[in-house]
Amino acid sequence: GAISGMIVLDIDDEAGKVEAKTRGLPKTAASRTGGGGWHVFFRHPGFECRSFARRLPGSDLRGDGGYIVAPPSVHPSGRPYAWLDGHAHDDLPLADPPGWLLELIREESATTAKPPEHWREVIRDGAPQGQRNDRLASLCGHLLAKGVDPVVALELLLAWNRTSCRPPLTDDEVESVVISVAEREARRRGVA
Repeated sequence: GAISGMIVLDIDDEAGKVEAKTRGLPKTAASRTGGGGWHVFFRHPGFECRSFARRLPGSDLRGDGGYIVAPPSVHPSGRPYAWLDGHAHDDLPLADPPGWLLELIREESATTAKPPEHWREVIRDGAPQGQRNDRLASLCGHLLAKGVDPVVALELLLAWNRTSCRPPLTDDEVESVVISVAEREARRRGVA
């Protein structure tokens, strides 16, 4: 996100790779994930850039408040994350996001507040692997925007994570997400 100066297109599978190639990607830093997908790195566009999931086949976006696992980390499967040949972060400068991706980012940022039914569903249904971080960050942002104290939000989200995420994230991961979202919310309100 804005803190790092970058956003990442997280391409999970072959459908996502085909979609990205069809739409077109500029030359930029990119890595292979431990699960066999790609992380494609872009310069942050300079305006609010919300993370989103399922807006593209097989791909998600990690923007403000989001995070990824990067090389040389090792996936739980034992496969390492690795830079694609010629696309390491020090091989190429970060490219600007392509126009089609900027359009999706603007659409996501312009969406109106979600109705109470949405939040009830998120709480009830939990989050499977691949959606845990997005749902956690989204819930955290919702709580903080409603004026819930960040420490209270953290405790609530730790409990939700333990009972509703499949599998649960570590407490440290939950805390990291809450801190990031709380910092962003404070900046948005002009308190930081």
